[in-house]
Formats: sequence, structure tokens, C-alpha cells
Amino acid sequence: MLSSVRIRGGIVAAAAAALLAGAGAPPASAAGSDDIPIAGTFVYNGYNDPSNGAIHGAIHAVVRVPGGTAVYYSVGGKGAQPGAVMPRIGLDSPYSVGDAWALTVVDTKGLKLYLPLASDGQKCLCSAQADITGPGGTAKPEVGWAVLPPLPDDLKSVTVQFGFGNLVVDVPVTDQLPSPTTTKSPIALGNGWPQLPDAATIKQADPKQSIRPLVSNVADPDTATKRTSGETAISVDTDVLFDYGKADLTAKAQGTLRKVAAQLSAKGDGNVSVVGYTDSAGSESFNQTLSEKRAQAVQKALQKLVHKDGLTFSSAGKGESDPVADNATKDGRQLNRRVTVTFRTGGTR
Repeated sequence: MLSSVRIRGGIVAAAAAALLAGAGAPPASAAGSDDIPIAGTFVYNGYNDPSNGAIHGAIHAVVRVPGGTAVYYSVGGKGAQPGAVMPRIGLDSPYSVGDAWALTVVDTKGLKLYLPLASDGQKCLCSAQADITGPGGTAKPEVGWAVLPPLPDDLKSVTVQFGFGNLVVDVPVTDQLPSPTTTKSPIALGNGWPQLPDAATIKQADPKQSIRPLVSNVADPDTATKRTSGETAISVDTDVLFDYGKADLTAKAQGTLRKVAAQLSAKGDGNVSVVGYTDSAGSESFNQTLSEKRAQAVQKALQKLVHKDGLTFSSAGKGESDPVADNATKDGRQLNRRVTVTFRTGGTR
């Protein structure tokens, strides 16, 4: 009998029973027994090919451990055959063929992707595919594990990605390891949990190669926002800010600039760079001057709207250079007429 580990308010009794019976992955939202933690489930086909057998899986826990983050999961079903559960590794991968490497944690707040750690000699700190699959599939789910780099201390929940892009959202991050542990392999679900590498082995792995930056892109009719873990760039359609060929802000521009200013006040840090761009209509010299004047107008407006110490502002114009779309079309020219506001993130209000 497993010790009680409560995840997301409890474990589905029917869920645990169905998984143990190999019947598939039920929803993880009902209440019931606490014996087997289930944070979320997923179903896909071997090699992500509908003609292959089904693979049923569950994410059981994401746990902080000394030097890293442990993720426990299980997969089973007719499709759970060697090579079918996850993609092949890339040529520059730190992992080896046969590693169950395609298990990642997505930090949507900090915009980072965490992959399993790898020690010297391309040894993945994770299960082997042989531990969680069989030549004819697996009648019952088998338990796997991976150790990823440490997560930020303030991160309370994450998205876990498994295999061919399966996502389990809102998985809580805990500090309680499931038990009992065992060194046997494979481990059928319900018969214990994998014993992790010792702290010294985890510490030896370089976390840098297992942390990747993410980019978030959000667009509305007036602006397009691109975010990374350390920078935000907001591109504003100048047709919202100015009359065609002019550099005086229109009355309707204030609403859009207030939204930009709110982001600067909440998260801006350091210098705020304002850069103007035009389409290719008109002379090159006219467009260069127009882009500079528009950037200056936006800078002055934002300086009045932003109320936060420590921010500095600079502006520049790039005219018709650096187009983002085809100037031969009307829609392309509109996309090229823009003012971008770029700033470091991390400041607090």
C-alpha cells in the first residue's frame, strides 16, 4: 500500500483503478482514494500515429529535491512499445538513444523550459525507455522518473510536457516524495516508486544545458507583444497612433499608450527603447525623419504616463529599414508602420 500523497485535492479512486487495470487515462478531477497521486492524465498513439496502439499516461508528482526537481509519471497500453512513446533525440542532444528524455516542465511565468539533467558521458538522469515499455506494449502502466534542474522558489504549479507534445497543466510543485521507493525495474504502477540518484550525482550535472528560454507572443488589433524571460517588446500599429504621414499623436492614441505605460509601470526595468518604423511609400529621407519624430512623440507621451522610479527612455527611427512584411501589399505596409517599445522585465511596482 502506498503512503498518502495528496495532489490537487486527492486522487480519483476510479482513476487509479482504471490505470492499474490498463483501461486508460480517466479525468483527474474527481475526489477519492489518496493512495496513488495523479496530477493529470493524457492519451496518444504510438509515434503520434493514429494507426498505432494507444498509450495511456499520467503525471503523478513534481517534487523539489536537493539540486533538482523530480517528476514521476506512468505510461501503459498497447502503444507503449520501445521507441513509440517519445521522439528520437537530436544530433546535438546530451542524451543517449533509449533514454526516456522527452519529459519537460514549462514555466509559463518565467518563460523557461526545463529538460532532464544529463551527467558526464551523456547519461540522462531519467528512466530508460525499456523501463516503461515492452515489445507488445504494457498491459499495466509502468512508472518512470526524471530529474530536472531546480525550479524557482516561488513557482507553485507548472505545465508538464510528455513525449509527442502531450501537456498536463496546473501540476502542483511539492516537496513531498511519494513512497515507498524501490530499485527494481520495471515498476508496475501501484508497486512503489523509482529511487532517485543520490544528491552528489544530481549536483554533478550541469543545469545550464537543461534550461531553455521560451518566447510568448500575444497580439490584439492595436499591439503585438513578444516576451522572453528577461525582455518585453511591444509593437504598436502607428495607424492607431498617428494620421497617415503625420507625427502628431491622435486622441485615440492615449488609450493604447496607457496600456503600454501600465506594463512599464508594473514590470519595466532599466532603459525603455522606443523605435519608429515606416513602410516604403515615399522617399527614404522622408520616412527616416517621420520614424524619428514618431518615436520621439511616443517617448514623450510614455514619460508622462509612466510613474515609476529608475526608468530611463531613449528613442530612434529606422525609417523603412527592417520591414516585417511585404511592402508590395496593403496589409504588409500596415504591419511595417509601427513603433516598438522594448524594455527589460523584472521590476516591481
